[in-house]
Amino acid sequence: MKKLLILPLLVVIACLLAGAYGVLHDQFTYSISKEYYTKFKFRQFGLLHSPLPARAMVSIVGFGATWWMGLIIGLLVGAVGFIHSGPRRMLIVSLRSLVLVIAVSLLVGLAGLAYGFFRTTTFDLASYRGWFIPPGLEEPRRFLLVGYMHNASYLGGALSIVVAWIYHFRVRRQDRLRGGD
Repeated sequence: MKKLLILPLLVVIACLLAGAYGVLHDQFTYSISKEYYTKFKFRQFGLLHSPLPARAMVSIVGFGATWWMGLIIGLLVGAVGFIHSGPRRMLIVSLRSLVLVIAVSLLVGLAGLAYGFFRTTTFDLASYRGWFIPPGLEEPRRFLLVGYMHNASYLGGALSIVVAWIYHFRVRRQDRLRGGD
């Protein structure tokens, strides 16, 4: 019964962690391309005419764009936690796996930024037809770099679920080998 109470707690924690990750992620990417926000994300989130400071709006965008990934991650990573012997072990391993999720998401996001950096050494905006490219960009390469990082970060979030599952199963196996069932 206690394990059933841990799952919603993990989901809430995952949503808060995902939102906080999004805030920090977007603060970083805003430093790379302000235009990504002023010409795209602020419009997308209805903040174009907001009186708030830009960095506050970036935080709103970051949280709003990522908290829901925490819902998915929390449910999928938290549910696999039921394999552990008790509620305390489930909670500890699940919290550690959420830290792993953040690390994997960050690494994949940074890999996306690096890939974008090399991919856009020379580029033609016409080759980005599938992307939203607003007219009149002053720094299109920077805009694209942030797009690469954002896309890769979502991919990292999805990949991190599998990594977290593997972590759970490895810990469970180690616990059984130690006799801790």
